[in-house]
Formats: sequence, C-alpha cells, structure tokens
Amino acid sequence: MYYKIIMECYYFGTFNPPHSGHIKIANEVLKKFNFSKIVFVPANCPPHKNNAANPMHRLNMLRLVESDKIKVSDIEFSLPTPSFSYQTIEAILKNNQQEKLNFIIGFDAFKNIEKWKNPEILKKKLFFIVLKRKGENREEIEKLKNKGFNFVIADNIEEYDVSSTEIRKKVFEGENIEGFVDEKIRRYIYENGLYRKNS
Repeated sequence: MYYKIIMECYYFGTFNPPHSGHIKIANEVLKKFNFSKIVFVPANCPPHKNNAANPMHRLNMLRLVESDKIKVSDIEFSLPTPSFSYQTIEAILKNNQQEKLNFIIGFDAFKNIEKWKNPEILKKKLFFIVLKRKGENREEIEKLKNKGFNFVIADNIEEYDVSSTEIRKKVFEGENIEGFVDEKIRRYIYENGLYRKNS
C-alpha cells in the first residue's frame, strides 16, 4: 500500500521539454492514487544526458503549467552536480522531515533500478509508482519485490505516443508542435529559440 501519510508524489525527469504526456501522467496518478499533489523535480545536470537544454529553461517551462495539484521543485539547483537521484531524494526527505517518498517511474527505468547510483538508498526511501504500458511484462519486475523494493504497478494509465526527443526533433526541423506541449510551453520554446539549429 502506498503511504497515505505522505500524500504528495514526486516525478523526476529531465523534462526536455515537458510535454502533454507528462502532464497527463501526473493527472492520472493524482486521480488513481488520490495524492494531494504531484511535484515535478527537473534534473539540473543529469549524469547521462549531455543534450539537455539549459536547466533554467526546463524549470521555467514546468513552472508555466503549475496548478493547485501540480507543483515544481527546484531543489536540484542547490545540490552538487551531476544530479544523482538518491542525493535529491535525501535532500527532499531532510527538508520535509519525512522518511519515505512516493516516486513515479517508468517500467523500463524501474526494471534497471539496481543499476542506478546507490540503489539501496532508493530501496529504503522510496515507494515506487511504476507506469506500465501495454506489452510490458510485469513478471520482469516482480523479482524486485523479493529484493525489498516497494512498488505498485499503475497499468491503467493511457500511453502517450510522443516523446521529448521527438518534440525536439520537430522543433529542429521546423514542424508544428501544437498539441504536443501546453500552449504556454510552445510559446516559450519559440520565444527563447530552444532546440533550433543554432540554439
């Protein structure tokens, strides 16, 4: 069972850029698990992604879609780089005086969670909300339960058939991204010249 006392849920990622699928997932998780809010945590300097847009742009884009139940944390911007998830999680727990966090994660990422930096800390401090798409075999991650990872599979959340990579490609090639991102984010991308050939 997810932790009812801790009613917020955290959504880490590069969000490069944040797209409609990210917001849809947040709203679906809110509804399915009755969390009080989803907190987006954009990576400042992700260790395995060298093509991320300026972190302040990614933070600003997320702030454009904040609401009563969707919030944004800039906690990684005060931490050492590169940004490892376990460090951010420990900082959040310390700031909030909590012992555990609810944490949204994709199926493929969770399947490889033991390869993350300091997985024992993640095992101890996180309850995972695992996003499972059609065709993904839940048996691939059941073994992690036996190893002490606490999780629930959210398998009724609809797929979104575009990625941040595809959106960047569309912008780079001059294609329209209307509908793929919030209109405020779309304007921000063009006004700031993000993902263009000369950006």
